[in-house]
Amino acid sequence: MSRVAKKTLASHLGATPQQMDRELRTFSRAAKILSSDHPRLINQHPKQWVALYDGKIRASAKSFRAVVAKLKKQGLPPNETMIRYVDTSGRKLIL
Repeated sequence: MSRVAKKTLASHLGATPQQMDRELRTFSRAAKILSSDHPRLINQHPKQWVALYDGKIRASAKSFRAVVAKLKKQGLPPNETMIRYVDTSGRKLIL
C-alpha cells in the first residue's frame, strides 16, 4: 500500500496509524486483565458491570447506565473503556 493510501485510510478512520496502534495495544492489555482476573472479579464485583480503562478498574455498578455515568463523572471516555458484566452463571457479556 502506498504512503498516500495509508494516509487516506488513516484519515477515514479518524486516527493516525500510531494512535490506532496505541489504542489496540491498550485494548489488548485490558482484555488480558479482564480474562486473567475473572475469578477475582467474581468475588469483588458479582453481578455488576465493571469498567476498565488504562489497565485499571475505574468503575463498577449494578447497571450499565450507572457505570457509564461514573466514568463520565471521572472524565473518562466510555467509548474507549472496556466494560464487562461479571456474571456468576458463566455467560459472558463484553462491550
